[in-house]
Amino acid sequence: MEQHLIKSIYVEKLFGLYTYDFNSEMLNNSAVILYGDNGVGKSTLLRLAFHLLSPANNGGHRTGLYKTNFELLKVELTSGYILTAKHEAGKSGRRVVVLDIIKDNKIVARWNHYPDSPDGRRMIIDDEIVYVNEHELFENFPTRLKLKKGPAKDPIRKVTSQRLYLETLRNITPVTFILNADRRLDGDTISDPDDEVELRQAVRMGTPKRIQDLVLRSREIALSQALNAATKWIARKAVQGTNQGTDNVHSTYVRILKQLVSSSNKSELLIKDDDIDTLKLNLKKIGSETFSLAKYELTSFLEMSELENILSTASISQKGLSAELLKPYIESLDGRLAGVRTIYKILDKFISTINDLLTDKEISFKLSQGFQIINKFGDVLQPAQLSSGEQQLLLLFCYVLVARDTPSIFMIDEPEISLNIKWQRIIINSLLDITDGANIQFIFASHSLEIISQHRHRVVKLENKNV
Repeated sequence: MEQHLIKSIYVEKLFGLYTYDFNSEMLNNSAVILYGDNGVGKSTLLRLAFHLLSPANNGGHRTGLYKTNFELLKVELTSGYILTAKHEAGKSGRRVVVLDIIKDNKIVARWNHYPDSPDGRRMIIDDEIVYVNEHELFENFPTRLKLKKGPAKDPIRKVTSQRLYLETLRNITPVTFILNADRRLDGDTISDPDDEVELRQAVRMGTPKRIQDLVLRSREIALSQALNAATKWIARKAVQGTNQGTDNVHSTYVRILKQLVSSSNKSELLIKDDDIDTLKLNLKKIGSETFSLAKYELTSFLEMSELENILSTASISQKGLSAELLKPYIESLDGRLAGVRTIYKILDKFISTINDLLTDKEISFKLSQGFQIINKFGDVLQPAQLSSGEQQLLLLFCYVLVARDTPSIFMIDEPEISLNIKWQRIIINSLLDITDGANIQFIFASHSLEIISQHRHRVVKLENKNV
């Protein structure tokens, strides 16, 4: 399976001043920290990479690229695809951003973007459809380019160069998020809180007294959405695990029937004491595991002491028969539990990591209720009752949890904002802990000495090549 994470980033003449080249050696870590002086483009570089990787056509991504002053931006993915954005003067003299997707030195898709750019014309190269618009440079395409001529009702789907570019981008890029310095988490997969529509209206109508309240309300809604998304993700994983466990149980009980049939001709079933001790140990382990899983309602707690007592007090022949029945029963339970072990480990790590960061409150989870935040008096807290730092952490960690299923990149600008010294020291390791084994990459931009000193091997300093 191809990995679609970032291998390298190159930007030329950012603000007309800075050229940076972050090669594969610099970005070969699951977490990288960009460090540099104020005003040299750390935050802007994160936003540009975010815009270039994002396929949604309603998030201002291409406008962000168009309005930012740079000559060339290039992001190479680990899958071999290269995305470029280059500012050029169009044939009409109007500035355009040429957006290319390249694989094996060939242009896979191109979109010459400028605000309100028109649809493209459909072209055919041999039997392959290519879509270009009037501003594209034809010399970059093969000379065998020809217009498609056909009947009025052309069965071929009409697509613009814009649509071809965006569909290709959607298929090859990871899910990308950015946490801006204003503590807003953006990403194409994140729902926009309804109250933000009201916020935008308030900004346009000039009602500044209410704007701060609306911003706070928007963050609370965003956190509620994130907790709900995380709950649904865990529930889906639990259902998948249950289905897997059912399959395991079915195959095990086929074996039970076969064992009973084969044992029916034996006048007496004998078993060694060591085997009895092993069975007791396995019963204890399953009882202990179901107790832990029941905490999150991933399964019911199974009390095993009565079965252990039967094995201890039965006669020799009864022990043999009991053991013959218990062996496949234990196997069937183990098969059912195997289906939810993975999600339990991920969820338990998530809960313990968050609770290590919180003070005088903790987060809990039950499959029937979802996540709850409870203070030291046992009161359930709403997102509005959390500090801005706590809201930021929960929002980020929820989306990091849900992102485990697909290749994902999180770009985090100044993670130290709203975080105390303790949180700054452990934030990166905490994120890496709950994404262990997942195809997730973190790129930070930070000034925090606490963060940088803890992760010197992850720090990449911005060095201007344009000197």
